[in-house]
Amino acid sequence: MIPQHWIFRLPVMTASLLVASAVMSAPPAMDGDAIAREVYTATHGGLVNNAVSKRHGQESAVIVNRVPLAMRHAGRRPIVQTFDTFVNNQPANPELESIRLAILTSGKAKDAGVMLENYKDTARSSVITLWLPALRKFRRISEPAHDDVWFGSTITYGEISLRRPEHETHELLGEEVFNDCLPVMELSDAEKGRYTLNMPEPQCEHKGRPVYVLKSTTKFSKWWYDYHISEIDKESFALYRTVYYKDGEKVKSIFIDWQPLDRPDPRITYPRFIYAVMHTDGKDSMVFVPRSTIALDVDLPDEFWTEKTMENYGTE
Repeated sequence: MIPQHWIFRLPVMTASLLVASAVMSAPPAMDGDAIAREVYTATHGGLVNNAVSKRHGQESAVIVNRVPLAMRHAGRRPIVQTFDTFVNNQPANPELESIRLAILTSGKAKDAGVMLENYKDTARSSVITLWLPALRKFRRISEPAHDDVWFGSTITYGEISLRRPEHETHELLGEEVFNDCLPVMELSDAEKGRYTLNMPEPQCEHKGRPVYVLKSTTKFSKWWYDYHISEIDKESFALYRTVYYKDGEKVKSIFIDWQPLDRPDPRITYPRFIYAVMHTDGKDSMVFVPRSTIALDVDLPDEFWTEKTMENYGTE
């Protein structure tokens, strides 16, 4: 599972993955379904009214995508794009649960935008609005497929925002101590560019944290995975590592470095980085969100969450 948010907490995604919430302390004993619900709450926001990740000085949120291993050659650089993201958990429309907006701020698709509107009624499909600046057109469609990838990455819309606990069955396999460092995309000097010179190093500070080990099996037929196993922080419900399996083989792993946001509740966190790698071909993606780009409970007017904002973004 990953925020927006995985980006609307990055990009539509990034914002979905930017904040985590839930105030109540975890009960002494929890089953798989209860843990899955807590993770969903924690990784999709709710405690904060809204959240923003926007360029701050020289720092921007960035997504880096690399082609499969067989297609790489010396000197071939990854595709790198920066983006701003916004999450609104208190929309003016009472039927909506949230609105998530992401806009690319660099690259060939600069100024392209994606806005995702999620309804409180889970029987209603989400609505996605795309702004295509090259064509000067909007495209409004019903909920994208859960396995559609976000901005050419290895992260899907299901992982970012659309997948809910009821889309899977959940089994608590046990409790352990997380004893690994979270890996990152390792770039050679030839692969680095303007926005990738200061990418994060592997993160080891979560070592020693007690975690739940949760197995989640999809209810979708003929799906790209059969189940995934996740390691989840027992206090914050931060999901550090998820490994997907198909026919008993690993197909994808996702690693997330959740960091606190200086709030009393430990569940209010954000994904400093998300690293996703396909085991089938080696294609990988990394989202990096500097702390300086993030602000919570920003006072944004209702009219901000419209197509006009997407069309004029970066021109005002």
